[in-house]
Amino acid sequence: MSATELFEQVEGLRTVDELAAAAGVTVRTVRFYATKGLLPPPLLRGRTGLYGPDHLARLVLVRDLQAKGFTLQAIERFLERMPADASPADVAVYGALLSPWVADPPEELTRAQLAEFAGRPLSDEDLDALAATGVVEVLASGRCLARPADLELGLQLVDLAVPREMLERSRELIDGATTALAEDLAELLREHLFRPYVHGELPPDQRAALSEVIARLRPLTIQAVVQAMQRAVDRAVRDRVDRA
Repeated sequence: MSATELFEQVEGLRTVDELAAAAGVTVRTVRFYATKGLLPPPLLRGRTGLYGPDHLARLVLVRDLQAKGFTLQAIERFLERMPADASPADVAVYGALLSPWVADPPEELTRAQLAEFAGRPLSDEDLDALAATGVVEVLASGRCLARPADLELGLQLVDLAVPREMLERSRELIDGATTALAEDLAELLREHLFRPYVHGELPPDQRAALSEVIARLRPLTIQAVVQAMQRAVDRAVRDRVDRA
């Protein structure tokens, strides 16, 4: 069940056991998050602490951010910038902004596990070439940090048998260009969507739909960048062929 579905189904107040069950975590986890200041204090009815939809929204957000690899320290810093009275819908928007643009985070793998994902033995030369493409990062421990889904692309590049210097320089160029592009796009997102949302400048219908808009923007932006890159490379190659 998604965070949005949880928010829509919750009505009234819950005990800590009910809150934990609704978020799919243990009561111990709820109490741990509370001691770290990641959840607001409960409402007290006598000696019983009760939790509302805003508590569930934050709990689900913290749970999801941890699952995405954020440390508790990073989550705490992020939540400090969130208004204390943020509604479940507000929390969903903050969560959408931090949702990763890749489906799966990098995994720390042994050489054997990496070869298993690759579907073939990997020599030291293969590993060096994969590292040159940026698909694999070799850690000091000898283990590898990689996204298994990227391995196929990396192996295809390695099998082309192009000079290592070309792979390394290509990676540097792509990393530099995409980092600058990402910074500019993030600033556009902040200026035109997030800042107006925080300051209450968006119409009610746009506020309600913002988390969905952000989620839909991710794949559309990636598709637009890929297509623009294809057109730019095509123009550049044709220009150099014409001048050859």
